[in-house]
Amino acid sequence: MTTALFWFRKDLRLKDNLAWTKACEAHRIHPVLVLEPELISNAGSYRRRQFFLNVSALAAEIKSIGGELSVIRGPAKDVLPRYIRENNIDCIYFNEDTTPFSRQRDDQLLKESSVPINTYWSGLVHPPETVLTQKNEISKVFTPFYKKWVTLPAPPSIEDSQPIFVEVQQNARDETQDLIPSDSNEGYKAAADRFERFLKVVDDYQESRNFPSEDGTSFLSSDLHFGTIGPREILHRLSPNREGHRQFIRQLAWRDWYAHLLFANQDIPSKAANPSYDSITWRDDPAEFENWRKGQTGYPIVDAGMRQLSATGWMHNRVRMITASFLVKHLLVDWRKGEKYFRKMLIDGDVAQNCGNWQWVAGTGFDAAPYFRVFNPVLQSKKFDPMGRYIRRWVSEIEGLSNAAIHAPWEHDQATLQKCDVKLGETYPFPMVNHADARERAIDTYKEARG
Repeated sequence: MTTALFWFRKDLRLKDNLAWTKACEAHRIHPVLVLEPELISNAGSYRRRQFFLNVSALAAEIKSIGGELSVIRGPAKDVLPRYIRENNIDCIYFNEDTTPFSRQRDDQLLKESSVPINTYWSGLVHPPETVLTQKNEISKVFTPFYKKWVTLPAPPSIEDSQPIFVEVQQNARDETQDLIPSDSNEGYKAAADRFERFLKVVDDYQESRNFPSEDGTSFLSSDLHFGTIGPREILHRLSPNREGHRQFIRQLAWRDWYAHLLFANQDIPSKAANPSYDSITWRDDPAEFENWRKGQTGYPIVDAGMRQLSATGWMHNRVRMITASFLVKHLLVDWRKGEKYFRKMLIDGDVAQNCGNWQWVAGTGFDAAPYFRVFNPVLQSKKFDPMGRYIRRWVSEIEGLSNAAIHAPWEHDQATLQKCDVKLGETYPFPMVNHADARERAIDTYKEARG
């Protein structure tokens, strides 16, 4: 029986893992994970911590069935060839990814590998280049993509594998022991538990998902990013005949669409999908960016979101849109700067999803919000956090204000504010910009770029 190296990447699970199953069917297995220095250094502390917790859980699961996960530090192009030689590997298996880094690395490995390489897709419901228009290309508009996506047969369930492991001759795990927790409650089991909890409330998803003070979302974004649970397993448990289920299925399609777009357009992280918007004259004021980053804009809903991000590495999706729109449209800071900051800070920081969402908000992307759509943070706050619970959780300086005053403290008289120990400009900042003025400035700037 031949020996295969299985390379874990963004698929930190054994269940619903197509490449893993295929490898186990035909070979004895060397499970390997590579710590790519560039990827580790570009991730913020929250994502690094979650990654290593997931790796620890995966290692424990593999150990429980008789194997050992080899964790190797260094660029894959350097460390994998050496590992292959030292352990008499006959072939390699892994699941593909859509990011520019992954595709360039994998292309080089495919060209230079001394052994056959077998690749599959397990991070998406449908792989890239399988949801195409009549012109045999990916739709630049989501709705046609979605209509085609839902007509495709759901990928079949993948049976659990029974791997035969090979004793590792050259195990580099010791040098990374300090990075990997000795035990972890994360990984597949934690992801599956989160999904089970979500299934109990998914019927309310359409109504509750936009309210940041409620637990109305799945909280599976980081699990899908790291691959501790697979989207196909999720899809198989959902019913398109139920409204909440159908809306969440639609989100899985959005996730696929952004990944497919990145696969076909590798410059999405650096260039506007609508080229005319690459000529926008951004203000890019460093001090204003810092106030936004620290949650000191004077707009409570924006500040709450940015503080939640700094404190937890996560932010509710509705608030992600509000804060991103504020940076790009109100402050005229280049969307790429905000995207890079979010991607570094977020536990679920994902190239395809983050770039897709930022380009949507900025109005520069495929099927994006129109350039003249500028989120009004006060109206958004009143609509989606009407009781101010989310704001009070993260902006403690104004927690004593009434529900009427907490969304826009500057609109209320000084006496009202002083009763709650709020003094604008001292205990809490004045708004950085006037919404109406900022909106007009943004629209004029975009119009100029459009010509």
